[in-house]
Amino acid sequence: MYNTSSQSTSGSCSYAYDNRSNQRLGVDVVSRAYQLCKEYLDGPWSQISIHEFEITTLGGGLTNKLYICNLPPKYRSNDNDSCYPNTVLLRLYGLILQLQDFKAQIQESVVFSILAERKVGPKLYAVFPGGRLEEFLPSRTLKTSDLFDPSTSRHIAQRMVEYHSLQMPVKKEPTFIISKLYTYFENAKSAEFSDEYKQSLYLKLMACNIEAEVQFVTRIISKQDVVVFCHNDIQEGNLLQSIRDDQNNPVQMIDFEYSSYNYRGFDIANHFCEWMYDYSYSSWPFFSYKFEHYANQQQQANLVEVYLEESYRVRPSRRSDPKWQKAYIMDEIKRFSLLSHIFWALWSVVQAQISDIGFGYMEYALARMDAFFKHKELVTQK
Repeated sequence: MYNTSSQSTSGSCSYAYDNRSNQRLGVDVVSRAYQLCKEYLDGPWSQISIHEFEITTLGGGLTNKLYICNLPPKYRSNDNDSCYPNTVLLRLYGLILQLQDFKAQIQESVVFSILAERKVGPKLYAVFPGGRLEEFLPSRTLKTSDLFDPSTSRHIAQRMVEYHSLQMPVKKEPTFIISKLYTYFENAKSAEFSDEYKQSLYLKLMACNIEAEVQFVTRIISKQDVVVFCHNDIQEGNLLQSIRDDQNNPVQMIDFEYSSYNYRGFDIANHFCEWMYDYSYSSWPFFSYKFEHYANQQQQANLVEVYLEESYRVRPSRRSDPKWQKAYIMDEIKRFSLLSHIFWALWSVVQAQISDIGFGYMEYALARMDAFFKHKELVTQK
């Protein structure tokens, strides 16, 4: 996810940059970014010197490191059809993605490329080992509070259907999230932190009998649960609202590194879980958690109704009893909220060991497990 809302507006790309920010970044970062843009973008990007090259950090990412790279004013084009962009987003994969097997890395690149071609995601300018260069969209990242807005929630439901209707040339079995869950769990079992405070949080987490809970969430998945192509991380930081008056696509999804065929219920439940977490918190642990912000039954029903309406519009032949469909999805949400919580909790334990992004990963893992047990009570009340 990334946050563009703090950038000032100016020029053809609606944003202005100051290359003095280069001085606040390490020489290695600036040099690598400059070389990547020069080699892969060509045109005016190959003509500027490193001293003219403009780069600034884009905050908000919890998995990757993001940078905005910009041509200096005298090299910019006002032609929207120019094959050379004035501004690009440089995405350097976090270690947790770099440690994926080669097949997973290829799949992520293929998915992004196809989504770009279908105009579901940003344009792709370059792919290289450890990252890519992509279109920078003049937009603002949604805030957590935006998710509560009925109009915004409606747009999100429509984007979900658009995504879930995609046919992608990747493995159709819904094994990605479950496989990752067990991989993260095996890693978490042997974790050890030199920092005493972080180690104390880790021990508190593992005292929750995580292994039993991992087994529990996999048991409550039903063979009848619908499988679609999922984003798997629909939270406010991965939802952009155009700063242009785009009525046809007011909300756009980004960041597809966790996309795969998966259970529909996970994607919807995961989105509602994200209502509780605000990643714009300005001090440690750089997020806030409010369980009471979880979508209530009416808010869930509103999104599900729009989701079904849009699904029937896209695929009329799949229309069935709306009342039954709504009830089934509501049940999916209840069950898959547990998988969402424990998945991101264990993901956070891995991140706490390897990431150099400033974020309270262990605190976040505990917050996710707190919500897990509160939601588990709702599931086991049946």
